[in-house]
Amino acid sequence: MREHYIVPSPAFNQYVCYPDLLGRYNAFPQHAERREQGQLKHYNLHLIFEGSGYVRNGSGGEKLQLRAGDGFLFPKNAFQEYGSSAGDAWDVRWIHFETQIPLPMLREADETGGWLFTFSNRERFMQLTEELYALCKPFETSNEPRISALLYEVLVELVQHSERLEGSSALEKQNAIRVAADQIRHNCAEPWSLERMAGLAGYSTYHFLRLFQQVMGKTPNHYVTECRIDAAKLLLATTGLSVTEISARSGFSQASYFIRVFRSSEGVSPKVYRMIYGQGATLH
Repeated sequence: MREHYIVPSPAFNQYVCYPDLLGRYNAFPQHAERREQGQLKHYNLHLIFEGSGYVRNGSGGEKLQLRAGDGFLFPKNAFQEYGSSAGDAWDVRWIHFETQIPLPMLREADETGGWLFTFSNRERFMQLTEELYALCKPFETSNEPRISALLYEVLVELVQHSERLEGSSALEKQNAIRVAADQIRHNCAEPWSLERMAGLAGYSTYHFLRLFQQVMGKTPNHYVTECRIDAAKLLLATTGLSVTEISARSGFSQASYFIRVFRSSEGVSPKVYRMIYGQGATLH
């Protein structure tokens, strides 16, 4: 199967990113390319979902094997050589695109001539690329903003769910932390000790604390407090529950502590927050 879409140049010229070509090759063992330096004027992203193949590491360099869950990103004007295995053809989704976004993977590709990576969350990338294909058959000018937004989403998701090819173990750790963070958020009103949080990810408290700060950008305790504040904001905006009830339902042991933490976080008291965003119910 071959899907190939040419995306016309956008009528609006202020998009932060926009594709030029995109598509999918599945069970197509003839898929192979060699481009000399300067031939392709766009970034070239490939995400491999099945099969095996190779990418050559620079002109005259060694061939590196890529399998399901791997991918590569070539910068503009770079030498490129890659191909699917004849006996185990790739299922690969690809995008040629233009962007000025200063993402780390783009910088690395620019500096090294190509970025090889492993990625997770495959179902999400399948969904995003399928949405892109649907908007291109047939293409309509009114689809431009959504096409640009979907490409941006693909790139940002890659930042969060990919690692250099040799960094697959680091990616597994990141995913474990994100899964734990989601479970904590969904159950933020429960009592959360550091030991219990670390147990969700299967790490010691020391390693969990270090990894959580690296992945989430904050300590686990700070994250729990933020989740509880978010839960309280929703209750303030959508219910007539008292501050004491909201405090308890959000996981705070004392209403006075809740009010103090809420004011520090949001700059206003729970009562004022409800007056601005909520139903205007009287607090008790």
